[in-house]
This record gives sequence, structure tokens and C-alpha cells, in this order.
Amino acid sequence: MRTLWLRLRAGWVALTGTGAAATVAFGLLVFVAAAASLAIPRESVALRTGALQRVIAASPLADRTVVGTVAATSMGGDARAIAAVGASLRATLVAGDVPVAGNSLLWAGLTTAYVPVSGTAQAAGYGPPQLEFSYRTALARYSRIVAGRLPGGGGAAGGGVAGQRTVVQVAVTADTAARLGLRVGSRLDAGTVELVVTGIIRPTDPAAAFWTQSAAAASPVLAQGSSGQQYWSGAVFIGAAALPLIESALGPSEIEVTWVYAAALSGLTAAGASNLDASLDAMASSGATFLTSGIPITAAVTSQIPSVLAPFLAGESAAAPVLELLYVSLAVLGAVVVLLGARLVAQRRAAEFTLMRARGAALYQLGWLVLRASVIVAAVAGAAAAAAAIRLTPGDGDAVSWWLAGLTIAVTLAGPLLISVIPQRVASPVAPRPRRRAGGRSRAVRRIVVETVLVAVAAGGLVVLRDQGLSSGSSGLYTSAAPVLLAIGVAVVVLRCYPPLVRELARIAGRSRGVVAFVGLARATRTPPGSVLPSFALVLVLAMVAFPDMIAASVTQAQVAASWQQTGADAIIQVPATDEISPALQHQISAVPGVEATATAATATGSLSSGFSLSVMWVDPARYAAVVDEAPGPRFPVAALSGNAATVLPAVATPAAAQAVGTAAGTAVGPAVGPGPAEVIEGSSTITIGLAGRIASVPGATTNAVVVVPQEPLGTSPPGPDLMLVAGPRLDGARLSAVVHRAQPDASVTLRATALSALRSAPVLQAARTALAQGLATAAGFGVLILLMSLLLTAQTRELTVASLATMGLRRWQAQLLLTAETLPGVVAAAIGGVGCAWLLAPLVGPSLNLAAFSGTGSAIVVTPAVLPLAVAAAGLVLCALVVLAVQIVISYYRGSTRALRIAD
Repeated sequence: MRTLWLRLRAGWVALTGTGAAATVAFGLLVFVAAAASLAIPRESVALRTGALQRVIAASPLADRTVVGTVAATSMGGDARAIAAVGASLRATLVAGDVPVAGNSLLWAGLTTAYVPVSGTAQAAGYGPPQLEFSYRTALARYSRIVAGRLPGGGGAAGGGVAGQRTVVQVAVTADTAARLGLRVGSRLDAGTVELVVTGIIRPTDPAAAFWTQSAAAASPVLAQGSSGQQYWSGAVFIGAAALPLIESALGPSEIEVTWVYAAALSGLTAAGASNLDASLDAMASSGATFLTSGIPITAAVTSQIPSVLAPFLAGESAAAPVLELLYVSLAVLGAVVVLLGARLVAQRRAAEFTLMRARGAALYQLGWLVLRASVIVAAVAGAAAAAAAIRLTPGDGDAVSWWLAGLTIAVTLAGPLLISVIPQRVASPVAPRPRRRAGGRSRAVRRIVVETVLVAVAAGGLVVLRDQGLSSGSSGLYTSAAPVLLAIGVAVVVLRCYPPLVRELARIAGRSRGVVAFVGLARATRTPPGSVLPSFALVLVLAMVAFPDMIAASVTQAQVAASWQQTGADAIIQVPATDEISPALQHQISAVPGVEATATAATATGSLSSGFSLSVMWVDPARYAAVVDEAPGPRFPVAALSGNAATVLPAVATPAAAQAVGTAAGTAVGPAVGPGPAEVIEGSSTITIGLAGRIASVPGATTNAVVVVPQEPLGTSPPGPDLMLVAGPRLDGARLSAVVHRAQPDASVTLRATALSALRSAPVLQAARTALAQGLATAAGFGVLILLMSLLLTAQTRELTVASLATMGLRRWQAQLLLTAETLPGVVAAAIGGVGCAWLLAPLVGPSLNLAAFSGTGSAIVVTPAVLPLAVAAAGLVLCALVVLAVQIVISYYRGSTRALRIAD
């Protein structure tokens, strides 16, 4: 084993030369970058799939079924035909990507049209009841017998004599028997069919799709005929043996066959939800056509599964582009880490390659040496990253993750080749020959051209983003790179402005007595080669750490606004219209911890002279305003209700009520309130109101047409309060509900905190937030790694500087100040660029994000810049740089200056 290890080590040194240890570190960086590119998107898919499963689990079982319906005219109505056609329909559903298993048939049945019957108990004023004949294959499983037995078949009355009616055995539910006065042995006349009740059954689970698929299956429902007369409609259940009798008696045109399949949604993934929705929509619009015994049959397919999936798909379409912004940025950060690792390897092998070129090595030979090491690193690290990502994040994953991992591997192959070989192209393999160096003007022109191209690419990407919007998938990678493109432009500006600003700081520091700060700033003006890449990466890191936080803050603000829009107050207590909230209960509510203000209101239904119905609400204007003004938005016009009127009562109204009142008064009510009074009839009294203001909505109102008037209108006594509004941001909702329900069990309590919690606990939103948090942690980790590597690449120079100055008597704190003055300006410039980039992302990228699905109201969410996350991210970057510099100085002094000076020689 030791011999094998020594041979492997010798082979690795022969492959990597003087950069053996650096190449191992490079491989680890490739592994980390590739694993992040794969694992983060895959974990996001798993989170969204988990959210989908929670949405499905919260839906009723009856909504997770697929129903197929065929007219009996195209297939016949016996049990064997029903089974054969059902098997063909299931196979067609499976072929259409609808997940129904072989044992997924919940039940199949045959239902006739409603038939009038006689022989039942019939209340005065009602028409004869109408019943449908229903055959269900799983009747015994979904019901229990209360009396008698389940129905069998039947026969012809009179022993089959011609002209006799058909006798059919039936079972009825207990509710149907009670409503129609039936018992075991009852006989009903249904025209050509005589029904004999053989059993009375009761549903085992009334909420099951078996009983809810037909409205009258479990209990009769009251219906109204074309003549206006009401009657009861219900169902009777027949056995399989009675199917031929019913078909011959009623005819197949009156019969419909139904199959109900349970959809196997436990394995449905986030990626497959949209495909299932599209498949069911296609089948619902065109039906499912198949062959049975050579006969083409088209079944109508219906399902509530699309309505179950709709909230998830809306949230998914909003979250996917936002997450892809993060994934692309993470992949670019990973690529930057790989490139910095390649620079580390190139730095370690620079002397080796220079010596090889001096001895006559060609560039392609150097390139081959670098490429073969890169291929091995890419293969080993890439395979290990893929295995780790698949192991840690099981599931189908996302195709975009493989594209991003491929980008990392491509950078692993090309980066070392370009970074190591291109600097050697100016080396001469023989004796040095005179050559003309490119002038400073030529370098400046090349830099301007490169910067112009980069800015143009960035601007083009942002223009495409604003025109086409964000789209998920590999086709949207260009627009999803918007943060990267913007970071490029910001980095170009930062690197252009950085040198003159630092030179000005050095000039100011030169006027002071000390030289440490001046020397440090003077050294900072000499931008080292390769500083563009870390600066760009740090700008992108800060932007990607702060921008998702701004999105989350904007979504939270929208959800808070939506909760106010849904309730209008922190709590609303409402009792039935026939009851009122007692003064004792009002006092108990005011004493609940967290209650800051309360207001009662009495509501009644009134009507205008035109017959328009509206709600009238009597309030104490001052107390009412104190509660409703806690909500964001326009203030309640309390002054409009404060005036005294001899004959006309001042009122404020919602837009619908204001329009109706203005029409009744004969005036047009526009943005300004019309002066015309209107009469409102409320019970046996009439009040005359004049519109004095408008309000958008009224908390606790059950209609959108409401007028609010002051209490004690014109000397009349308003009814007792049946509505109470409570204000209190830190309200104890559980205590309030307990107090109210203990005093008045029939009261309802609506809490704004409950509405807000429902919005925030949406499964898709929770999954997106978790994925964003994971991505942000990865981005922050990449940022720390990039900062460490950028400082590590220049560590030897700084260590030599500290050692040289230490030999000349420089103290430790002076060395620390010098290194800080040298390094910190670049970090601060990157922090400023990152803050600016994140700030610009809000107006440039924010409008392209469709976050309305998370607002709770469907209204658009505007992403606004947030100061706190930007300041925290920038301060964290600067603090990390200071810590690294302090550690490096301590290490340098611990090693001593002799070692650093000896290595430099």
C-alpha cells in the first residue's frame, strides 16, 4: 500500500510539476463550485416538490379524482360493458400522462335522468318528487345497511305477461326515506317502472366523492320546475342485475355511465405539475377517445385537479425566474472561484514555465502540460461533485443545474490554459532579442474597447430582460444573468474611478506627519494584475446577498397590505343580525392584553327609492376612525361625519353605494361628492342622508355597497351594536377569541394575524424562501472564499513588505495600518460597487419579476431598495477583510522576517 501511495504521489508530482499542492487545492475548489451549481437547483426542485405535495395533501380527496362520462347509447348499459369500457378509458388516461393506477377505479356507475314518481309522502304545495336511478359498483363499501338489504334485480310484474310494468328493487338513503316517507317494502310508481324499496342505507363517509359527485345522491334537494312549483329530487340505488331492465324500460338515451378514478399524485413532482395540468385541460376540452371492441367511444373527462394545482403553478411561475437569477449568479461566482484557483496554480508554476520557455519549450507544449492536469482535475472533481449532489439531493433535479455545472467544468478546462500559457507568449526560447513593447496608449485603447464591449453586452442583456421578461429554463439563461451583467458594468465603473480617488487620498495623507498611511495608499494606487476578477466577483456577491433580501422584504410588505385589505382591522367581532354585543362583553374585549382601541357599529340592511339594496352602518366617528386609521392607506374622513344637520344626515359611502345614492338623488357622483340628499328606508323608518365623503371599503361589511353614518341619527335610536372592531398590533388573538366565544358562542372572530399567517405559510412561498436562504448562504460562502483567495494571491508581496519594514523598525500596529491602507480601499470600492449594483437591480430587474402570486390579492409587488441589508452586507465584507489582514500580520510576525526575505531572494 505504501509503494502504491508513493507511486501515485510521484505520478501526481510529474503531472503537476511545482504546483502539486496548489493543483490539489484547485481540485477542491472545482469540486465546491460544481457541487454548488448542481446541488442548489436540485434542492430547490425538491423543496418545491415538497410544497406541491403539501398543497395536494391539504385538498379534499374528492378533488383528487378524474371522472369519465359516456352516454349509454354508444356502449350499452350492462355491468360487463361498463367494466370493459372503464378499462379502456383508464388505459387512455395513462397514455395521456394522467397518473391513474390499475387499481385506481374508486367506483363506476350508471345514472338515469330524473323520473317523476308517485307513492311517496308529499307535502302540500309541492309537486311529485323526481328520482334518478343510480347503479354504483362500490355501494356496499361506501354505505352501511340501516334496514332491509341491498337491492338485487327485478322482473316483469305479473310473471312476464305482455304489457305489464317492470319491477325493480331499489335502496334509498336514510335521509331520502325520511324526506319521502319510505320504508322497506314501499312501492313507487315511476311510469313504466315500479320500484320496490328493499333496503335503507346510510353513507359511511358523506364527504367522499362517491356521495358528493351527484348533488342528490345522499339527501334529496329542493328544486323548482319551469312552472315555478317546487319539488324534491333524489336518488334510488339499483343492483347490477337490474341494469338490463332499466335500459329496456327507459331507453339508453336517458342513461349516462360514469367512472371515477383516484389520481396517484403522491409521486407528482414540481416539474410534472404543469404537464399534468395541460393534459387534463386538453382532455377536458376535447374528451378522451378510444376503441372498445372496435367501436370508437369518446368520454367526457372532468377533474378538480387543475384547481388544486392552480395556486402551486401560480407560485411556481413567480418563484422559478427569481430562483434562476440566483442560480446563474452562483454559477458565475463558482466560475470566479475556479479562475482564482487557476491563478493560484499559475502563480506556483510561473517560474517553472518561464524556465521551460527559456530552454526552448513551445507554447503548445506548455498548453498540453496544463491541459492534461486540468482534464484530470475536471473529471475527478466533476464526477465527485455530481455524485455528492445526487446523493445529497435525491430526485429528478433541474436541467438548468447541469448547464451551470457544465459551465464550471468548461472554466476548469479553459481557465488554467489561458491564465498559465498566455503570459508566457512573450518569453523567448533563445537569446533575448530586441522587441518593441506596446505603448501605454495602445494598452489604454485596448482597455477602452474591452470595457465598451462588456458594458454593451450588459446593457443588451438588461434591454432584452425589460422587453421579454424573465423565463425559466436554458432558453432564459441570458436574461437570468441580469445581475451578472449589471455587476460587470458596475465593476467597470468602479475600476475606472478607483485609481484617481485613491491617488487623491494618498495626496491628502502625504500632508500628514506619518508616512504609514501615505505609503499604504500609494501602494494601493498600483492596481495589481488580476484584480478585475475579484472586484467583479465581490460586487456580484454583495448584490446577490442584498437583492433577494429586498425581494423578501417587498413580498412581506405586500402581504401585510393584503392582510389589511382582507380584514381592515386587527380583529373583527361580529354577531348574528338578531343579536347584539353586550356592554359587558365590550368591556371584556377592551381588557384583553394588546387591545389599544375599540369601536362598535350597528349594521342594518336598507334600500333606496330605486330599490337598490345597501348596508347602513351606525358608528361613533371618532372611535371608528381611531381603529380603522391603523390600516395603511387614506385616513377615514371623520370630519365629514362630525357636522350637525337638521334634516339631512351626513354619510360616507363606498364607491358602489355612492354611485347608487347619487343616482337616487338625481345627481352624478364623480370624484367629488354630490350634494343631493337621498332617502334610505331601513325597516319601518326612513333616514335622509347626504354624501359627505368616500371610503374604499368598510371593515366587517358583507357587501360592497355600504354607507356609514354617525350614531343617533336625527333623534332616532340606532339598533344595538352587532359589530366590533379592535386595534392592537400585539393583540392576544387566542385570548380574545376565548373571551368572545365564552360570552357569545355564535359570534365570529376574524383576526388579521390569522390572515397574514395564511399568506406567509403558503407552501410555495416557504419553499422559495428556503431555497433563497440556501442560495444566499452559498453566495456568502463564495464571497468569503473569493476574498480570502484574492488576498492570498497577494499575500507573499504583503508579507515581504511587512518583513522589510520590520527590519527597519516598523512596529506591528504600524504594519497593520499600512496593510490596511493598502488593501482596504479596494475592498471598500467593491463594497460600494456591490451596494450600487444591488440598488440598481431593484428598478432594472424588479419590474420583470412577477411576484403577484405571493401578495394574496393578485396585485403587483414593487421591489424597492432596502438600506439595512445593503449596509449589513457591505460592513460584513469590510470586516472580513480586516480580520484576514490582522491574521496575516500575526502569522508574519510569528514566522519572523528572515524567512520572508530569504524566500524573496
